[in-house]
Amino acid sequence: QAGSPRLARLPHPIPARRAVERSMSHRAGYPGRSHSPVARHHGGHPPQRGVRGGSPGGGRGGGRASDKAMVVRGVTGRYALINGTYQPRGTCNNFPCWQSVNGTTCIFHTGKTRWVISKEFDDGQACYAFLQDDGSENPARCKGQWMRCNQDGQWAKDAMIKCTETGTSDDPFVGVRFQLEEEMKKVHISEESERQQMWKKIDRNGDNTVDLAEVEALVADLCKAGVWPNWLNNEKALQRAYKKTLEESEDGDDKVEKEEFHALLLNIFWFGKLHDLFNEIDTGDDESLDIQEFKQGMDKLGVRLSPGSVEDEFKSIDQDGSGLIDFGEFCLYVRKRIQPESSDGYCEADSTKARAHEQMRGSCGDTATAGSMVRKKQFADFDKLEKQIKDICNEPDMKGLKKLWRRLDFNGNNVVSLAEIDKWVVEQYPILNHKPALIRAQQATLKAGNGDDWVEKKEFKLLIVNLFYYNKLFWLFDQADEGKDRRMDFKEFQFCLSMCGVKMGTTKAQSEFAKVDRNGGGLVLFDEFCQYFVSKQCPEAMTSFIADE
Repeated sequence: QAGSPRLARLPHPIPARRAVERSMSHRAGYPGRSHSPVARHHGGHPPQRGVRGGSPGGGRGGGRASDKAMVVRGVTGRYALINGTYQPRGTCNNFPCWQSVNGTTCIFHTGKTRWVISKEFDDGQACYAFLQDDGSENPARCKGQWMRCNQDGQWAKDAMIKCTETGTSDDPFVGVRFQLEEEMKKVHISEESERQQMWKKIDRNGDNTVDLAEVEALVADLCKAGVWPNWLNNEKALQRAYKKTLEESEDGDDKVEKEEFHALLLNIFWFGKLHDLFNEIDTGDDESLDIQEFKQGMDKLGVRLSPGSVEDEFKSIDQDGSGLIDFGEFCLYVRKRIQPESSDGYCEADSTKARAHEQMRGSCGDTATAGSMVRKKQFADFDKLEKQIKDICNEPDMKGLKKLWRRLDFNGNNVVSLAEIDKWVVEQYPILNHKPALIRAQQATLKAGNGDDWVEKKEFKLLIVNLFYYNKLFWLFDQADEGKDRRMDFKEFQFCLSMCGVKMGTTKAQSEFAKVDRNGGGLVLFDEFCQYFVSKQCPEAMTSFIADE
């Protein structure tokens, strides 16, 4: 299994997102607007953008929702995440639309000529696959082949992708999942890339394990920064979520490993979300529920079960037959019924490391790995180098800077090219050897200088700091080659600051965002964020290095 795939741009643009009615469809078993106290708890959420209500019936266009679910299968490799069942979610662009049961992908019509599988409704500029519309009622009935982006970034037909119709699910828990989907996105646990960023932040030493203290510190930081709501920083619920994650683990130790991190985040969310509800239905105040209290909890969740189903579900939780279930058992049951899947956290860096080892053996034999190894970058590496660079920049005699400049400017002409910088980084600071970040760092340095194509001696201090922070930010936010184009709104800006370890409240963060967002458009480029971050983290780099030998 490869890491989280990058979304590809469609070969031709589709209309921009339309301002559409925000009401969700009220279908039997799938209420679009929450009537559940848990869904409304802590403020609720706005409906999924681009989707509006529609009457069942599955007509072509005309604003009618489908009465059929879609099943996508046959996708392998990086895009296998689009396999699965998609339940009807009303309409988008006046056509039926569907969302996967796990909430990660959706199917919609562009309003013109294509059915699209993407991360979000009405977002066809970046998608996983698309199908030419031949006038059929839904994508399952179209006779053409699906197109998807291959490893080379080219769109090609994939005869293995199949989309078929099936009946809608009568599982009441699926509806609860849909209701809370937007809230989970806001706390950054739905996207694999954002979970990877949180893992990098919490596993600073790169040993692939974290303990309870590290988890508590992460949650406290996220809540203090306003990235997570304060109700998630519930010490009792958090400790129980951590304990239950360990109990579900196969290794039986006292630390959570990387492949268990997604399950832990889901448990933290649901244990925090259900804490007040549990106390409300625990009428006996004995920290346990009998079957009647359990039924009351299901009703408050908006899950309507028959008397027989209530009994069957309760027995499935009450493994010891005591007639009571505790808080942890109740929360884990709800979480697994609503979100049974969790990612193992495997990322592109894992497969890259494995390929690098194989290449070493293949080109140089087994002796190549006898004294050398390939490992992933980690926060501890950047922490160590950051201290070294700041110390060098703060030296009153600039002795360290002079030494580094002599190594870089080996011919002594007081200017260096991108190629010279590239070679110097490989030899001096291999952790900074990410070419896209290096290019952006050099460009930012030149822009701040006199604008020519060469880095001069007086710009060297800024170059070193740019090289460091651009590499750190590109690594942390998995910017392989698109750092210049990515845009972020305030919430993403706030999340990025928190992941970088910047402790800043919401009011202060809003003020800082406004400084970067000079045109007041509500969006800033990732490149602009990098420049802002450099100036804040190492202001001493903003002064010129002008010492003469």
